[in-house]
This record gives sequence, structure tokens and C-alpha cells, in this order.
Amino acid sequence: MRTKKPVSALSKITAALFLLFILVQFVSCYGSWNFFYKGNNVDERTQELRLLTDSDSRFAASGISELKHKYTVLIISDTHFGNTKKKVDCERLYNWLESVKGTENFPSFAICLGDSTDLGKQSHFDEYLEFCGQLENKYGISLVLNSCGNHDIYQSNWDNWEKNCYPHTSFYKFQTEKLSWYCLDTASGTFGLNQYNRIFEAFSRDNNKKIIFTHYPFIRFNYNCANMAETTERNKLISDFSKNKVLCVLGGHNHKRFSDDLGFMDYGLPSFAYSGAWGLLHVDEDKSEALLEYIGD
Repeated sequence: MRTKKPVSALSKITAALFLLFILVQFVSCYGSWNFFYKGNNVDERTQELRLLTDSDSRFAASGISELKHKYTVLIISDTHFGNTKKKVDCERLYNWLESVKGTENFPSFAICLGDSTDLGKQSHFDEYLEFCGQLENKYGISLVLNSCGNHDIYQSNWDNWEKNCYPHTSFYKFQTEKLSWYCLDTASGTFGLNQYNRIFEAFSRDNNKKIIFTHYPFIRFNYNCANMAETTERNKLISDFSKNKVLCVLGGHNHKRFSDDLGFMDYGLPSFAYSGAWGLLHVDEDKSEALLEYIGD
């Protein structure tokens, strides 16, 4: 009769660590949703770099293409509408907008850097769209532009983001008088070969100074997967940005405020939902400057 061998303490520890690893994979931002839901393929989402022009009536009405000299842009990130644990408090921002009406600090337009919702459900987007409607219709922000975040596309909800968030693409470009603005899709924690090839093809034909906005930060590491997953890809992008007249990169995701000089300014926005803070990007096109001021953090 064969006797069972006792399980060693090392084997138990190994098994426990393996189970812990599996658990982390299923709850982290690089967890099970990366494998089991539609819309996670960044190459599929970035088939075309869309150019926003005044042929789009909503964009034309915003007056963005006519901006020149000095102006200010409202930058918000990680609003996480739909989070049942912490309701988003917008009153501080609304009151601030009222206080700066008619001054040079009043934003010409706004950008949300992703994770506008907590789980990408339509009900969460309904809350976010109500917020955008308040900014545009009550407080006079001409337009809210969007980048896509990982929370927005959880559980096959890419279609919800695409349907609800203007300009209904996660990969696009527009221009003011002397600057080119690019929205890049990092919602999967990676850039992807298709997007990389398309963006640098566009850069090769664009001699303007550039401002980039996206969701994942490029440099600051956080243990909770709060930066780009592939460091080689990230480092190449940083090098390429510095060679292609990028003035600054605006990102969110890790809920931290930071700024780094990488040959361009790399700005991290804190979470609007959790800290109630936002940023003001002060642009001076004549001086080729785009400097971020943090408000309320």
C-alpha cells in the first residue's frame, strides 16, 4: 500500500502564493477583464487617427480651432461616476467656475483624461453626461473632450464609451492656431503597434508644437499597475516625444499629482472623484508654452 507523502511547508507556501497571484489577476486593473471582454484590443480601437475640424458642427461651435495667443483649458481626470462608495462632489468646481467667469482663468474648453465612469455601465455614463451638460450648458464651457480610461471599458463596455463620449473615438487630433493636440488611447495599459505607427506617421507631417493627452501616465510607477505595462514601449515613446516637439503630456489613472521634465513636461492629474482637484493648462501659443496649474489638491 502506497503511503502519502507529507506536504512540505515550502509546497504550501508556493501554493498559497500561486493562489494569491491568481486572485490579484482577477481583481487588478490588469486582471481577468483583459482576457474576457470585448473592446480591450487597442489595435482595434485605433484603426484611424481622426482629425477634428470645423466640418463637425459641434467642434466648430466650440471655437477651439480659432484659439490663439493665450487661453486656459480645464483638465479633469478620474471622475469615476457610478462609484457607490464615494459620490462625486461637483459643487466645488461649479462654484469655482462661477467665480472666474470673465477672467483669463475661465477655461476655453475642457478635457477629461479618462475613467469618467467607475465600471462603464450606461447608468454611470448617464451621470457623467449630466456632469458634462452642466459644464457646457450652465457654466459656459464650450466643449468637453474625452480620452478613454481602463474603468470606462471594463466588462465589454467600450461600446458605451464610444457612444457617449465626444468625439466618439479614443484616437484623434485637432489644431489651434500654432499647436497640434493629440488624444492617445492607453486604456489597455499599452500603446500598440498600430497606434504607434499611425501617430509617428502623423508626427512626420506635423511641424507644430504638440500637446498630448491620454489616460495612463508614462513615467511614474505605482504598484497598482498605474503606468504603462511595457517599459520598453514606454521608454521609446518618451524618447520619440522629446524629438517631435511635444510640449507636454497630460495623464491621470494613478490618482496622484506629479510633474516631471522629460524633455517635455509630463503631468499627472489627481482624481477629481477622490480629491476634488483639477488642473488648469495655461497655454501661450506665441511663447510655445503649456504649463499646468493644480487647483484644490
